[in-house]
Amino acid sequence: MDASSQSTRPPGWARWWLVAAGVYNLLWGALTIVFPHWLFDFVGIQRINYPEIWQCVGMIVGVYGIGYLVAAGDSRTHWPIVLVGLLGKIFGPLGFGVALLRGAFPPLFGLTILTNDLIWWIPFIMILRDAARHRAGGTLANPLRRRYVKEIRIDASPEVVFRFHESPEALRSLIPPWEKMEVAESSGSLQPGSKVVLRGRVAVFPVRWVAVHTEYDPPHLFADRQESGPFAFWYHRHRFIDDGRGGTILRDEVEYQAPLGWIGALLGGWLIRRKLERMFAFRHQTTQRLIESCSKQKPWSSQPSPSP
Repeated sequence: MDASSQSTRPPGWARWWLVAAGVYNLLWGALTIVFPHWLFDFVGIQRINYPEIWQCVGMIVGVYGIGYLVAAGDSRTHWPIVLVGLLGKIFGPLGFGVALLRGAFPPLFGLTILTNDLIWWIPFIMILRDAARHRAGGTLANPLRRRYVKEIRIDASPEVVFRFHESPEALRSLIPPWEKMEVAESSGSLQPGSKVVLRGRVAVFPVRWVAVHTEYDPPHLFADRQESGPFAFWYHRHRFIDDGRGGTILRDEVEYQAPLGWIGALLGGWLIRRKLERMFAFRHQTTQRLIESCSKQKPWSSQPSPSP
């Protein structure tokens, strides 16, 4: 096996932690199923009236063990199993803390919280972090950043396509109708330092997105970066490439990072990618339709590009 293939495999320590977690859960679950009263006798509290309920808990713990053993085969692929396990190991101690404050359980009962939950927090978090970095690609300066590229051919010169993007109509036309966003402020320019402010909602959360233009080279390129908004990082280059046949390759290059660090990369990475695919498909189709069907009637077909 060559070095490149080895670098794509999960680290060995992740496998052994998950194997240990799987074996522990299977043993703890089996013990609880066979001897449902052992823990209550050990900590000196009254046995429960319906031990079958506690045996069901043992079965659930055992099922988690099987999941951890599956995840041990490839923790980067089966990271959702690890995430669900970590959430259970967080909520369990929280519930015990509430019960302890109410006097429902003696402090000694917390020994099972230590071995079932707390000691696994750090390795599970490290496993999820490794999976997030792997999913992010690791090719950019920041391993949590992703790169998205989409392009389309438009039957018009780069000058015409560039001028369309400078027109007042472009910004509003290219916001997909399903996105609850609207232009709140605009400098009316693509030159460096000019800003665009969008306001709207993502689900039930209000969003204010401020983008600042940073690069301007008509009719070849302009770029913008997020100054504030929903992403941890966003940089967008719009390229206009002469295809040598009288047309333009419109290429959008986006470098972005989901919010909430590696948690956001794991939980929201697929959703962001899906939204980008849908959004840029709409933007490209709209740009192509407006330019190719209406360029003779629109001002961007005849006005010269402004000088930088």
